[in-house]
Amino acid sequence: MNYQPGIFSTYLSDEEMVSIVSDDALIKYLLHFEMVLAMTQAKLGIVPQPVADEIGTILHQIQIAPADLTEGTLKNGVPVITLLSFAKQKLSTKASQYLHYGATSQDAMDTAQVLIIQDAIVVIEKRVNDLHAHLTKLGEQYGNAACMAHTRGQQAMPVTFQLKLNAWLQPLQRQLQRLSEIKRRLLSVQLGGAVGTLSVYDDKGKQLVDELAGELKLLAALPWHSQRDNFCEFTNWLAMLTGVLGKMGADVLAMSQSEIDEVMENGPEGGKSSAMPGKNNPVLSEALVALARLNATLQSQMLQSLVHVNERDATAWILEWNAIPQMIINAGASLNHALTISTNIKVNTARMAQNVEQFLKKSPDK
Repeated sequence: MNYQPGIFSTYLSDEEMVSIVSDDALIKYLLHFEMVLAMTQAKLGIVPQPVADEIGTILHQIQIAPADLTEGTLKNGVPVITLLSFAKQKLSTKASQYLHYGATSQDAMDTAQVLIIQDAIVVIEKRVNDLHAHLTKLGEQYGNAACMAHTRGQQAMPVTFQLKLNAWLQPLQRQLQRLSEIKRRLLSVQLGGAVGTLSVYDDKGKQLVDELAGELKLLAALPWHSQRDNFCEFTNWLAMLTGVLGKMGADVLAMSQSEIDEVMENGPEGGKSSAMPGKNNPVLSEALVALARLNATLQSQMLQSLVHVNERDATAWILEWNAIPQMIINAGASLNHALTISTNIKVNTARMAQNVEQFLKKSPDK
């Protein structure tokens, strides 16, 4: 799939995240799953070692483009079957019989999805930490500046700018804590076979899962084909993250209004108007609010994937294929914009003081 292409590729998207969740990345990890599965099966004597070696060599060399899988995906509803058929054409008869041995398409797809998410988390976590550092530095520079607090859209009483920053900083700290907890459940291998019983492996099923998880650097887990709560927990975290950044964007929008003029989002190089050249539109903050709303909407879609009927339900599973990559991209784009704002924002402490002074003149009892 291609997400947010064309002219909006840098405004409402994130090229690095698009690459991480791309079809090419999915193919890479599907092949990697099959290679490691054969290798661990050979280690346990489930398949012959020469067969595993051949599978590893061929899958390492094979080149499969997303376009090669489109017709088969339309026919079968998943790309795995066509991908395996391409590989079997390159394998000996004996090796082709052991490729994907005892696994099901969902094992390959879910594990590949987890590996993609793991790559995304590395980037997201670094950006959140960088943003936290930027906002902390802003506090060191301007935190003591007096400014007006607003409740329900109205001036309330004077505070320091640090109070505003804390409302952006503290949720980020909690998000990092939440992510640390979520990773202990989320980054798990999927291997269950046709219906999650691992019966084809006899008494070696659990050991195979443990070995496979270790080789993939994932957690071992019982088959979770119909249990989608870990994915939903992660996407809820993404929706919360973009919501936290959306709150930051909404505050910047309010503080940069002409009548308030306490901050300038991206310095003098901010968004321009075709009709009013003198304007400096806070377009990155607008995007933060919009991306927060987009992810909130997609999370409602993800929650519907929890209604996963019986042992495999593609009508629920398909929802994830659409939502998870886009939510990751939205989170990446939001973090990029928040990092730009936190680096380039101009804080007008003189105007903050003026707004406080005017308020106090009007409200001497405050």
